[in-house]
Order: sequence, then C-alpha cells, then structure tokens
Amino acid sequence: MMSFLTRKGIIIPELIFFILVLFSGSAQAKPSISARAAFLMDATTGEVLYEKNPDLPLPPASTTKVMTAIIALENSNLDAMVRATHEASRVQPCKIEVRPGEKWCMGDLLRCILLNSANDASVVVAEGTAGSVKNFTHLMNLKAKEIGALNSHFANPHGLDQKDHYSTARDLVLIFKYAMTNPIFRELVQIESMTIRGPNQRLIYLRNHNKLLGRFEGMLGGKTGYTRRAGKCFVGEARRNGKVLLVSVLGSQNHFRDVTILLNYGFNQTKTLEATQFLRSPSSESLIPSLTYPRNYVLQVASFSDPIKAQELKQMLADQGYPSFIEPVNLKSGITFHRVKIGFYHDLASAQKTKANIAECFGFNSLILHQEGNKIP
Repeated sequence: MMSFLTRKGIIIPELIFFILVLFSGSAQAKPSISARAAFLMDATTGEVLYEKNPDLPLPPASTTKVMTAIIALENSNLDAMVRATHEASRVQPCKIEVRPGEKWCMGDLLRCILLNSANDASVVVAEGTAGSVKNFTHLMNLKAKEIGALNSHFANPHGLDQKDHYSTARDLVLIFKYAMTNPIFRELVQIESMTIRGPNQRLIYLRNHNKLLGRFEGMLGGKTGYTRRAGKCFVGEARRNGKVLLVSVLGSQNHFRDVTILLNYGFNQTKTLEATQFLRSPSSESLIPSLTYPRNYVLQVASFSDPIKAQELKQMLADQGYPSFIEPVNLKSGITFHRVKIGFYHDLASAQKTKANIAECFGFNSLILHQEGNKIP
C-alpha cells in the first residue's frame, strides 16, 4: 500500500485532510486544533461557537489582503489603470512579476491578490489607490476600527511579517464578514482558477490558494496566509443547510485541517442557551447572556474616535425614529471609540429588517450583535 501511495505522490497527511473534508461526522466534544488562535461564529446571529485565544494579537500573513481588497473596492475604480513602481516590483515572494512602469487594471490586480495572493500586486493596488503604502495602511487601520476590529493594526497591504502588523482571530472574522457584503469581493473569493491578460498581452494563470473551495461542502470563500513567523492562517465563510458560519485560524500547523474540524463542529453542534456564547467586544465588556435577562439584539451602525461625529449620527438616526445610543469603548492605547448602536430588538427578524433599512437609507453596513439586558446605557 505504501509503495502505491509513493508512486502516486500521495502524502499521508493530505489523505487524512481529504477524509476530514468528505466526512462531517456527528456532534462532538469541543474540537482539538493545532492553531494558536481560532474563532468560529454564526454569521447570522453572532453566536460564538468556538474560540481559542480570540483576542491574542498575532501576525496574520496574507489574510491581511482581505482588508486590502476592502480598501481598494471602496476607494478606487476597478477599471482604473495604475502604474507599477520599482518598489512594487521588488516585493517577495508570491509574485505575478509586475515590472516597473507597467500599467495594470485595478480589477485584475484584485484577482491576483485574492486568488494568487500576489504581494507585488498588493503594493501596486496600495500605491494606485492612496498614493503610497503609508497612506493606504492608514485607510486600512481606520476601516478596521470602523468595522469593530479594535485589536488589529496594519503596517503593509500584503501581510509579510513586519513590526506593528498584527490582528486577532476575532477581528479577522469581523473583517471577513464585512468584506462578504461586497458582491465583487464575494464573487472573487469563490473563483477556483482563471486566466487574465496582463500588460503586453501576457497571459497569467491564477489559482485560488483556498483548497477548501469545491472540496468542503458549502465553502463560500476564504483567504489563506503563511509566513514562517505567522504559521498557516485562514479566514473564511461556509454555508450548509441554511446555516452560515465564519471561521478563522492563526498560527496553525495545518490550517485546512483545523478549519474543516471547526466548521464540521459548528454545523453539527446542538445549541442550548446554557452552552451558547455570544460575541464579546474586544474591549472585554461582557455580552454573554444571563439566564435572568432576555436575549436581545442590537445593531452597531458605526464607530468613531470623534465623539461629535458619533453624536451627529445618533441624532440623525433618532430623528428618523430609531432608538439609538452611544457606547464608549476605551482601548489599551488610551484612545476612546464611540459606538453608535440601535436597539434593543427581541427577535432576529426585526434586527435584520432594521439593518436592511439602515443600509438603504444611510448606506451603513451594520453589525447585528447580542447584548445583555434591555436598558440603553
């Protein structure tokens, strides 16, 4: 048997991985994984199904490129042509061999980033969108705070190891959840392979690094990452039987194996009120429901460092009849963010309807969260 496997080039760990993918198994005890940090969340309700060091800052490797894509999609034109600089051409590794002076289509660069995880393309996107990597990472960090990823800081657009470049398992899930609301991002991360035509008509073959696409039932998309310091990383989303889960792992020895174990665990888990945990904010205030309180939902519409902007949005929402309030969050850095929230709602359907109304009327992509009690702070 071993000689047959050797001749065919099949490695035993890979065989085990595919067995895990094919067989979901039944409900099980809390899973054991190799990742240093992990987070598994129900995308619809915000319920936390599994967490391991969820707020531990770690190098995120190329999962960084999810935020890179968000900034590019929200601040540039996909049909725009951007010029590659000498600095972009020098970035190693995972390259598409951009050359100084070449003009690239922004849409093609995003495909190279999300499928091939091209680091040089990430720099071209950053410089083409914001004028410089420094300006681009500033936008990345502002967006992270807006989304609620308060324990993350980005120093580059590609994820190569660098001082002050880190994220957490919880933050990556929040970032990916936000990204998947963009239809272009959602479409790109579901592409397994494609060919694009770069400058001078050269053909470039792209293959998605997410090997769970087409192999794990219900995989909707994800982003991998790896550096020697970061280990193997992953963040993504999957749907099965109407249930949508978001998952991330950092510092894994086998990210696909860990993700498969966690998603199968989440899809097969039997939920009870006593066993269910809910999303907690990175500022450590508890949103875990007590049995003495009803389960309530709130919408986090936006988060501002400027209290005046927060108050203006709160007033605008209140003027339209939404029960809004501001919740201050103090960061370890000493900065205070002011979360503008709407609530409370005793059923998820009402919260979802309000979220859709807010998006249509104001353009905000609100987060639906659980929050204890029914009194506004």
